Amino acid sequence: MPAIQPARLNDQVNDLLVHFAEPEAFIRALHTLLDFYADRTRRPGLTGKPRPLIQAYNVPRQVLRRIEAGLLPRAEADPPAARALADALWADAWFESRMLAISLLGALPLSQADAIAERLQTWGQTCRDETLVDALLARGAARLRLEDPDGFLLQVERWFRSAEAPSRQLGLRAIPGLVANPEFENLPTLYRLLTPSLRAAESSLDGDLLRAVRTLGQRSPRETAYFLQKNLQVPHKSGLEVIIRRSLDVFPPELAEMLRTDLRARRLTS
Repeated sequence: MPAIQPARLNDQVNDLLVHFAEPEAFIRALHTLLDFYADRTRRPGLTGKPRPLIQAYNVPRQVLRRIEAGLLPRAEADPPAARALADALWADAWFESRMLAISLLGALPLSQADAIAERLQTWGQTCRDETLVDALLARGAARLRLEDPDGFLLQVERWFRSAEAPSRQLGLRAIPGLVANPEFENLPTLYRLLTPSLRAAESSLDGDLLRAVRTLGQRSPRETAYFLQKNLQVPHKSGLEVIIRRSLDVFPPELAEMLRTDLRARRLTS
């Protein structure tokens, strides 16, 4: 991997961006650029980061950032071309290509809300790389989530209503991003959406349930504590109690003790 020289990288990216409206040519040029900066000595399993589940060039983050910086204003100016390029990049099925596709999706203006939601659904359901799914929900949905939180919430509700576990998992993984927006106040809807999964405590979704509960506990500790307490009082699987125990540290002492008391009471009566 050659050392990154900013001036040379700028020239290479400018040459790449000439093909913004030509997806096939763009992808050919992109692979040439990524191959130039590829780190073939890196072993992701030993770097503290999980190995991508699809092929990757492992280029320095600086390279992708520079490409993104050139793509984003073009996406704002020409959404149809950005959509076409994003679709081609996602279909290319290389890690870096898909990260760029996600960046383009997140840069589309709100007039493209339906197109954004469609790709969040189809890409998120079929992708098995957790790093990419997290990026899709964090960055690909960023503009929709921040500029139209109610519209994004409707999409999350559709995911929760799905009979397919991958869609429900997308819904769970989208909750922390919604909760992190200080202007989003519709927490009761999130509690309602979480209730069936929380009481069933499906093992395949437990990690995402835990993260959703902890995020809600940090945002609104009292409301979340009473929500958990209420669910303890109705029939549920034992996974709920595990999730509560693993969330106690996000609550103030008096609320954590209230939940501990309820958990002890459950053990005595079960």
